[in-house]
Amino acid sequence: MIVETDSLTEEKKIIIGLVVSTEYCEKISKYLNPAYFKNSYLKTISDWCLEFFELYNTAPYKHLKDIYKTKKKKLKPADAELVKDLLQNLSDQYVEGEVNVDYLTSETLTYIKKRKLEIVTNNVKVLQEAGKVEEAEQELLQYETMQNEISSEFYTITPGDEELNEEIYNPKGKKAKRFFKLPGDLGRYLGEYKRSELISYFAPAKVGKTNVLLDNLKHAILQKRKTVFFSLEMNKEEVIRRVNKLFVPMTDEEGMKTYPAFDCVHNQTGECKDRLSPVILFDSDIGLLRDPDHICCIKCMKENPEKYKMTVYNQMVFREQEDIFTIRRKLKSKSKLMKKYSRIVVYPKYTLTYEDLVKELANLIRKENFIADIIIIDYADILKFTSNHLDFKLEDERWQLLAQLAGTTNALVITATQANLAGHSADVLDSTHQGGFYGKNRHVNLMCGLNQKKEEKERGIIKFGITEARSKFYVQGRTCTVLQELFAGQVYLDSYCKSLWRKK
Repeated sequence: MIVETDSLTEEKKIIIGLVVSTEYCEKISKYLNPAYFKNSYLKTISDWCLEFFELYNTAPYKHLKDIYKTKKKKLKPADAELVKDLLQNLSDQYVEGEVNVDYLTSETLTYIKKRKLEIVTNNVKVLQEAGKVEEAEQELLQYETMQNEISSEFYTITPGDEELNEEIYNPKGKKAKRFFKLPGDLGRYLGEYKRSELISYFAPAKVGKTNVLLDNLKHAILQKRKTVFFSLEMNKEEVIRRVNKLFVPMTDEEGMKTYPAFDCVHNQTGECKDRLSPVILFDSDIGLLRDPDHICCIKCMKENPEKYKMTVYNQMVFREQEDIFTIRRKLKSKSKLMKKYSRIVVYPKYTLTYEDLVKELANLIRKENFIADIIIIDYADILKFTSNHLDFKLEDERWQLLAQLAGTTNALVITATQANLAGHSADVLDSTHQGGFYGKNRHVNLMCGLNQKKEEKERGIIKFGITEARSKFYVQGRTCTVLQELFAGQVYLDSYCKSLWRKK
């Protein structure tokens, strides 16, 4: 039996946790009563999971299909089919233990309290009508006791607690797995992005905010984080083409194309005795030359950064044509990963509301059992929402909602915003160059400017510069250089941040 949509969504969250995560089972099992379930087939799965966990102290992820085979004859045909489909979907969607446990725990506790209150309210009414006042009072006391236990265990923490420190620094006796980090020096410069954080990039118009957000999607998929990308500007075809090119570099026509690589000025001019290139590229009369025998040299980039003088040299690489034949050959090996770890929600420009966004996340859970680890919104400034404000408080409320979204979903939220007019002419963006309400900085964990002049775009260079960070040391004005090959869809090729390699 399938009951109302809201209950179905909430109960599916519980089942996902029970099936996939031992940690979730440890947190929830003593509070969860299968009687709380309204959907009979989900109640059946919860019975199996709780029974298995009680016997073996582990979630039944690997064994639930075997349990189903032994017990399916006792199920109603309709329930048996629903159970079979759900278990297959969870097997396809999830890896054992890899699920948003804190979010599921919070949602489950809310549902448990709601269902317990519904049951207690009904029991109290029946007992009161029967004149059994003391028993009615006992029902209320049991509910209050459960509320207090949950509050004490999940919402109150004690600094200095050894078990809490072990949980944070050494979960399950293993090295903590990082949540999400961009590659190379860029990842070291920006640091690890974590659950419940709100991250934003900002830049003048047409500098590459969407490109960077899509590249974050690519690396989230590669790092096996379930990610939902909300596109508020592009249509379906444009989004898919750009995502495909992130994974498979393609150009309008096949052939040899130039792509930027890091090099050293002293290598090109011949000033360095230890350089790798056998030729000199720089001519005092003509300037920089091209030579197929030139070899880029970055020997001093990290070992002797004070000696290294960064520049870029365009090398040659073969790129295939963007068409269905290239897609069929090249994308097949990556498509399974893309389908398992990403969803893209495309709305017509300027139509997506915050309420729609929340509903879409709930729909993905209900229809596909897809719980987001990362939510990317392209971009914050054009996300609509209901508000009574028209002044700066409107923008403040927008960023409050985004921070709230990160907290309530226990997901990493990444978005972007516009730079102001002064930012269009700035060499390096700083915190005064953010467009609109300055107070948005109060709500983000990290704000990063994207710096790119016309000549830098032509050379395939963009510079990331932190302007606000809540828990990371940074110096405004210091940047990390990233190389791009945008005509082939490559937003990130390599990165270098000199300040990371200076000797302390």
